Amino acid sequence: MKRALLIGGALLAVVAYEAYAQCSKTHYFCSSQLPEEQKEEFYTLNNQSQSATFAKGKTYKMSFIAYTGYDYRISVCTDVEEGGDKVRFELFHDAVVRVKDEFGNTNIQRKKESLYKNSDDNLSPYLEFSVDKTTKFYLDVGVPVSGESKDKKLAKTDNVCVGVLLEHRKAEKLGF
Repeated sequence: MKRALLIGGALLAVVAYEAYAQCSKTHYFCSSQLPEEQKEEFYTLNNQSQSATFAKGKTYKMSFIAYTGYDYRISVCTDVEEGGDKVRFELFHDAVVRVKDEFGNTNIQRKKESLYKNSDDNLSPYLEFSVDKTTKFYLDVGVPVSGESKDKKLAKTDNVCVGVLLEHRKAEKLGF
């Protein structure tokens, strides 16, 4: 009985590892969709980059912290073969807003404020930005509804690999 449980546990671990591993490096391929002039710019891989398997049509949510003194580039990609839908993503941050309640009292609330939608930018697969203070950002990635995964294990399923490549470089100091 012990042996059967041990073998069953080992098989379950291998299956879980394989499911994760098949898409664990997708974010490394996101830079291949950048224009040539963007590829030539030197950015360092940020450890907050992520890849995973997601169902088609779902929204993948992640958060990351951008630090003062750095420029950032976000590249989003999937392993969907040519002809499939393109990835849609939206960048948010927390904003402090004043809201009046029904009694006329002003309350301060935190709300997510949209900063960028690639659907407003011709579905660009990347975004470059700088921050003036350390900030937590949120990224919503819309997984394409159509198209097949290049991964043979996912080709006939409703799943695709999604990668978010986050890169950074020291910001150029301007002025005195």
